[in-house]
Amino acid sequence: MNTPIINVQMLGGFTITLDGNTIDDQFHQSKKPWNILEYLIAFRNRDIPVNELIDLIWSEKRSSNPAGALKTLVFRSRKLLEPLGYPVQNLLIQKRGTYSWNPALTTIVDTDVFENLCNKAADTEDPQEKLDLLLEALEIYKGDFLPKSAWESWVVPISTYYHSRYCNSVNTAIELLTSREQWDKIIAICQKAIAIEPYDENFHYTLIYALYNNNLQNQALDHYKNATDLFYNEFAITPSERLKSLYKIISDKEHGIIGDLSLIQESMQEDFPDKGAFCCEFSVFREVYQLERRAIERTGDSIFLCLLTICNEDGTFPKTSIMTRAMNDMEQAIRLSLRRGDAFTRYSVSQHMILLPTASFENGDQVMKRIIRNFKKGYSRKQLVVEYSLQAILPET
Repeated sequence: MNTPIINVQMLGGFTITLDGNTIDDQFHQSKKPWNILEYLIAFRNRDIPVNELIDLIWSEKRSSNPAGALKTLVFRSRKLLEPLGYPVQNLLIQKRGTYSWNPALTTIVDTDVFENLCNKAADTEDPQEKLDLLLEALEIYKGDFLPKSAWESWVVPISTYYHSRYCNSVNTAIELLTSREQWDKIIAICQKAIAIEPYDENFHYTLIYALYNNNLQNQALDHYKNATDLFYNEFAITPSERLKSLYKIISDKEHGIIGDLSLIQESMQEDFPDKGAFCCEFSVFREVYQLERRAIERTGDSIFLCLLTICNEDGTFPKTSIMTRAMNDMEQAIRLSLRRGDAFTRYSVSQHMILLPTASFENGDQVMKRIIRNFKKGYSRKQLVVEYSLQAILPET
């Protein structure tokens, strides 16, 4: 029998392929037989002692006959290999109190291919060669190391290592592609990277920037909203100054010369007009505030700056899941309690800010109380309180 070439995928899933036959762990419920195979292939360059495998599989609760239980488990692991059409005794071998993946076989594992490409890219000084190697490495990386065994103690450090190398490779590839203004490739790389690492702000920033530079302004704005919502809902954090600065860039585009005012008006219409007050990014709110402050000097109108803060009864902040729902409900209460011409923004993880044109402090105070009543109708957690303050905006001097 000819010596086979075995291809193994461990990044983004676990599959073994031999002569066109493939097995994977996608539809199998028994984890331990797969764990044996994963471990033996991951450490295929050495013989694994029986006791090491016993500690791996039964780290918490030992069998009364661990050696016998391991033999049964190895038998089940070999049964998994049968669809490959190769003698299973020659794949997973036993000798002198050890088990191993047969080192005499040619086994190509994607983790090795990925790491070799990353190493070659790091060693070369030629920008084009470096980029080509990195793009090839990123193509190999289908996802994190053994995702179905992600919480196994031995998997965690290995997964962290490859994940870190992947993120570094993405960032280096982005730098090289940006210098070439290859926005399509950057978009594709970032979309895949975000699917693998959704909480890396730099990936989101770069995707938004690339979409904008690729004349996809609406998609850039949509992703900005999705990204800021993600970070707020998961971590209760507002956009960084870097993201806010990018928003100012992508929300303003160059305009060609147009003589028809109706076309200009049409281009400035809200895509999805909401009922009630106008909710905007803080950068936009600040510009509205500055405009209103200038207008006061001329008109003499009264406008109040209002701040609403959600907290626990003792003044502390509730946990993220509670705060997220409360802030969303507060946004809805503000929107429906004010007029369409009023502007408000989410100022922090626990605060909203409102620009309120009204004749007096007393009228503003009544509006704040109405907002809080409407909020409490939709959100009934008794331990949450809403504090508010308002202050008249003074004209520029």
